[in-house]
Amino acid sequence: MKKIMKTKSILSNLATVMVLFTFVLFFNESMYAQQDSWPSLSTKTPSTFLGVGLGVNDNGFGACIEIPLVEKLSLYGNAGLGGWGWKLGGGISFYPSKGPYGTSLSIGYASASGLNDFQTELAVEPDNQTKPIILNLNPVGTVNLVYAHNFRMGQKSKFALSAGYAIPVTKNAYDVITTGETLSDISMQVMDFVQPGGLIVGFKFLFGIN
Repeated sequence: MKKIMKTKSILSNLATVMVLFTFVLFFNESMYAQQDSWPSLSTKTPSTFLGVGLGVNDNGFGACIEIPLVEKLSLYGNAGLGGWGWKLGGGISFYPSKGPYGTSLSIGYASASGLNDFQTELAVEPDNQTKPIILNLNPVGTVNLVYAHNFRMGQKSKFALSAGYAIPVTKNAYDVITTGETLSDISMQVMDFVQPGGLIVGFKFLFGIN
């Protein structure tokens, strides 16, 4: 469990640093960005965006893709590695302004693969004694609601900062494999905290491809 919590802590710290760094770096550009009409903008908009991202409760660390569909809608997909195993997800993004830049609102689904025979130390009943425990971390799905701001970089690329909330849709997130042990209330609260779901924070860098 220490490994999972350490992974989440690292991802969260990196995301926070990148949020602050990018805000300072691109604030001036976002303030003076021109608002083109869609007919003009569509001729400049790539048919596909490919890139990399890092996020807590979203795509973990991995690759991402976005495909603009029409004036204000895009499809997106993520594949990466997080504290609960491999992650795969996708959904649709709505842009209130024209084109795949600026503010976006997204809804999607993400699935974490889980991990078998994961060993950690947790407190158990009846005396809250800490012992080595083996768990199977089961696949977990979440419905993700995300707000993002997409900063245009050059003619075709963009940098996106995101925040939101992941709603778990899986009831049994893990199984205790160690025979005869029952997790304490505190340990179960820890497991509830580290499993997929909750606050989303992340960023993506996407290259535009015609």
